[in-house]
Amino acid sequence: MSEHSVPRRRIPRGVRIAGSILVGVIVYLIGIFTSSMAVTANPWAFSDGELNDTGLVAVLLLFLAWGLVFLRHRWPWVPFVVGGLLTAAWGDALMLLIAVFHLVIRAPKRQAITASAVSTGLVVFSTVRMCLAQPEHNPFSIFFLPDPAQVTGVEATIPPDDSHLAIRVITVAACLIGLGTALGVGALLRRTRRMRAVESIAERETLRNESLSAEIARQSERELLARELHDTLSHRLSVISLHTGALEVAAQTDPEVASTASALREEARASLEDLRHLVGGVRNGNLADPHHSRASSAPPSRATMSAIPELIASVASTGTIVRPLIVIQDVDSCPPALDRAVYRIVQEALTNAMKHAPNSPVTVDIGVSAARGVQLSVSNPLPRTPGPIDVPPRPRYAPDSVRTLGPDAAAHGWAPDGSGEASYDSPLASTGSGTGLVGIRERSEMFGGEASIGVFGEEFRVQVSFPPFRPQT
Repeated sequence: MSEHSVPRRRIPRGVRIAGSILVGVIVYLIGIFTSSMAVTANPWAFSDGELNDTGLVAVLLLFLAWGLVFLRHRWPWVPFVVGGLLTAAWGDALMLLIAVFHLVIRAPKRQAITASAVSTGLVVFSTVRMCLAQPEHNPFSIFFLPDPAQVTGVEATIPPDDSHLAIRVITVAACLIGLGTALGVGALLRRTRRMRAVESIAERETLRNESLSAEIARQSERELLARELHDTLSHRLSVISLHTGALEVAAQTDPEVASTASALREEARASLEDLRHLVGGVRNGNLADPHHSRASSAPPSRATMSAIPELIASVASTGTIVRPLIVIQDVDSCPPALDRAVYRIVQEALTNAMKHAPNSPVTVDIGVSAARGVQLSVSNPLPRTPGPIDVPPRPRYAPDSVRTLGPDAAAHGWAPDGSGEASYDSPLASTGSGTGLVGIRERSEMFGGEASIGVFGEEFRVQVSFPPFRPQT
């Protein structure tokens, strides 16, 4: 939303309906009163000064006719037609003015103009007719009678001669006020509604333009990042792959060196494939989308749960002892983003163990099924306190990555430093930025899972669980 736009508070639907009904009841009562006054201006409604059967029927019909005022919002043409008949019959124009008021506000422009012209003609005709009629037949003469008993059926009293001009003035004033209110206020509200609609459209277009501008900016940043990733890492990994290939050929006499070189070359090749997938995801902007389809997101690399055994074998080829217990089911029907997230979490946990606890055995326990979800745990023993001669590496973990420190943590060299970290310095550990464990938490939260990372007893453990997933068809 634009910083200059102020959201308008919408009135609840129930309150609007109750208000409309209340206004309708008030208008209904006022309309019955004014129509009854208008009936008194018709000689055919009275006999010997009393309301006759015809007048009684007319009054009863008014009670039914004014019930149409409740249709003024949805079907304003219905009270418009009935109001036009009342106006032409005996000058009762209130229902007509109410109907044309709502038509001017809501009806299409051509219909609003037609209704305004017709209503103006009928009201002017009725006004002229009442001004030319005898004063005693003018509904407004009731205000000038010394004993206004006309409505009760008593013999009508003729208004004084000096009040005839005032009666006509009031009649014309009522005509002008009624038409001015119905047409003028209706046109003003129509213009207000139109301006609100225009403002709403302009606000949506502004938001759309801001969104497009932000997306263009993000796309430019993604293009720059993807280009830099490709131009730098691709070159370096290609050089590493070539050098390890040459080392593998040159070290045929030393099987151990040749095996290590082969493993390095394979890792460099896989890293190039991961880099190509990463660059494509950065360019398209769907790298972190958990809902895109498998067909569009299948990476050319090994970042799937099916490749976890291969990942463990790659780690074991470095000399690290890995104790795996892997039970994976429904992996083909697992959402592709979740599939990749589990692989990345295991990969980061293994990398973390190799970096901060080298030469320590790593236990990997993974269970995956659609019904139970994903349960994984990667743990390694804590490094021991350095002796007087040997100086083993002391790993450093990221802030907030250690949830709880066990009671024996201090005895093994683990203690909080000034930043609240559990630290155990080493040159290798200092290469980490701590974002890996943060990424594990973010990946788990993205799919509604839970992550528990920290020192538990004698070992450092990464535990992540994801809820059951629905197999994709």
